[in-house]
Amino acid sequence: MSDNDAGNGTPKGHISPQDREAFQKRSEDLGRRLDAVKTRREPPPDNTARGHAMAQGFKIAVELVVGVVFGGLLGWGLDRYFETSGPWFLIVFVMLGFAAGMLNVIRTAQRMQAAAEQLQKSAPSVKDDELDD
Repeated sequence: MSDNDAGNGTPKGHISPQDREAFQKRSEDLGRRLDAVKTRREPPPDNTARGHAMAQGFKIAVELVVGVVFGGLLGWGLDRYFETSGPWFLIVFVMLGFAAGMLNVIRTAQRMQAAAEQLQKSAPSVKDDELDD
């Protein structure tokens, strides 16, 4: 094999001046298009909105966990108090705690959805081909 790339006279690892110019032209065009898209973007949301959303997520997770733990502790206590032969109260109350936790999660999610519905309806729509300019 020779040091020439496909016999065109350009050594391997080097690009011809024409290819270099074409590459530079494409990169400048891409840069202009990216700048145009960046100027059309909305400003990023503030950190208070992000913190509020994170707090809501933790609240939902804690509600579910607390329901299961409370049900388990109540069932365990009843099993000890009535000296049952198996963990029947524990099983029943863990399931009830899970159901109560899920009910709380669903209610919280519905409240959050109702609050966000007006924002979703008032948000402007975005054309699909907006970024293809």
